[in-house]
Amino acid sequence: MKVVHIAPRVSYNEGWGYQDNLLPKYVAKMGNDVTLIATTIEQANGTIKEVDETDYISKDGFRVIRRKIHPSIFCKIGFLFSWINVYNLLKEIKPDFIFVHAMVSATIFQVVRYKKNINPNVIIVQDNHLDYNIGFDPNKSIKYKVYKYIFRAYYALTNKYIAKVYGVTPWRKKYAEEVFGVPSSKTDVLIMGADDDQIDFQHHNEIREKLRKQYDVKESDFLIVTGGKIDKRKKIDLLMQAAVGMNNVKLLVFGSVLDDVREEFERVLNISNNIIYVGWIDAANAYDYFFAADLVFFPGQHSVLWEQACASKVPCVFERWEGMDHVNNGGNSDFVSPVTVESLKAKIDELKFTPKYFKMKAVAESEKTDIYLYSKIAEKSLECAK
Repeated sequence: MKVVHIAPRVSYNEGWGYQDNLLPKYVAKMGNDVTLIATTIEQANGTIKEVDETDYISKDGFRVIRRKIHPSIFCKIGFLFSWINVYNLLKEIKPDFIFVHAMVSATIFQVVRYKKNINPNVIIVQDNHLDYNIGFDPNKSIKYKVYKYIFRAYYALTNKYIAKVYGVTPWRKKYAEEVFGVPSSKTDVLIMGADDDQIDFQHHNEIREKLRKQYDVKESDFLIVTGGKIDKRKKIDLLMQAAVGMNNVKLLVFGSVLDDVREEFERVLNISNNIIYVGWIDAANAYDYFFAADLVFFPGQHSVLWEQACASKVPCVFERWEGMDHVNNGGNSDFVSPVTVESLKAKIDELKFTPKYFKMKAVAESEKTDIYLYSKIAEKSLECAK
């Protein structure tokens, strides 16, 4: 089957672990002929740069075509009306299945035009990455109410041609329904997750032993691992305060510390003898640190590390967020709310080598957590073609 992925708004870097890298990779591994049409925007050392339009085969075996985003005449709200030229490319490729990674891009009208004029049998799906926290909350201002009407207009003009709209979390599925007006009968959840090839399950025990030895963590120690971009919203400083001085508990933290939490982070680190800070690590190495953990704990705002930790088959704890229960599939994870130093300490005590913990561990190590691997996510992404 010929499959085209279109990422018309976001930056694209070859070999990164984002959805527009990994879905095409694993759909191609399933034996499909895959093309990704991406923008000419790229990230470099934390900044955005423009690269040339290109057409090449990626190292993961799928074709990549990069095209410029066309600016809009609508000034500050121009992003709502921007597009990349895909119509002639679709005529050339003749796809059977098109996955558009955006709900707000005028590119969708070219995709629909292809279906109407050239191939009425092509299947079109979209996904939504916006929610009320990361996106536009129409309850907050008049401007966002206007955006909501524009969002709804986009979907209303194209909905009859769209087979399915996926939210990458349950909350984002709900956002698609409530803000874009997508009927629940046409929505589903297609989670983000982990790159199978980056997780060395075969050497799990060796990796675990090596890292625990490196940081002087005994098997009798209950090792909690957390990390990522460390700021106030991630609440890792509260987890550190909770862990300080706890018997047979060690907390390993990785990632970069932002200024809004740096002073408190360093204060707690300096007074503790059971908190290990390893600094920034390469994203692919995070899986090794998850292997070393007895428990992975993210007490604040969601990041893709949540699903990657679940994919590593380790028990996890997350802050309870509405519509984020997908990270618990049968008992591999637990939640905490409200997040305070006291509640975090209580949760650690509740799980430190207790019967509840070992039940979570058994589920985490089972096939129930296979759903967080991109090989499985890719299979689900094509369900409309069955």
